[in-house]
Amino acid sequence: HKYTLELLTGNPKQCIELLRMSRESFVRLCAHFRVNYSLKDSKHVSVEEKMAMFLMIIGHNQRYVVIKRRFQHSKQTIHKYFYEVLDKMMLFAKEMIVPTSFNPNPNIPGHNKRLRWVFKGAVGALDGTLIHVVVPTSKQDLYRGRGKGDCYQNVLANCDFNMIFTFVVAGWEG
Repeated sequence: HKYTLELLTGNPKQCIELLRMSRESFVRLCAHFRVNYSLKDSKHVSVEEKMAMFLMIIGHNQRYVVIKRRFQHSKQTIHKYFYEVLDKMMLFAKEMIVPTSFNPNPNIPGHNKRLRWVFKGAVGALDGTLIHVVVPTSKQDLYRGRGKGDCYQNVLANCDFNMIFTFVVAGWEG
């Protein structure tokens, strides 16, 4: 509980580094899950602490033993609340992640009509690429690629068969 309070009252950069979001966003997320997904405080663990444990596990690929030491709870407690938040997060995802438009029979013009048969039932295509970027010297280690040591940023894109982007995420180090 003390560690969660430190995250919420301490240096704002610490919250961004550890939870991958601003303090304000974290507080709003916790409030949203309390109201809309019935995530409740337990006898010894608050919603904020549950969410912080969950975000640190998924945001940094942390093992339960690391979170156990950081939050001073047993591995069973960490496991229990990780999956409790994960279940609520899956409901949240179903609500938030929806295609802008879904057409099971897309109008594929011209020579691309064969794609309809080849990819029958597919919604679109997903691919990632590396984009050359210029970043401040202090962050270059995070973005450094293989080879000559240039800096890159990962970009993941999804498009439908009419070549319209339906989802793009950019911004994580390469």
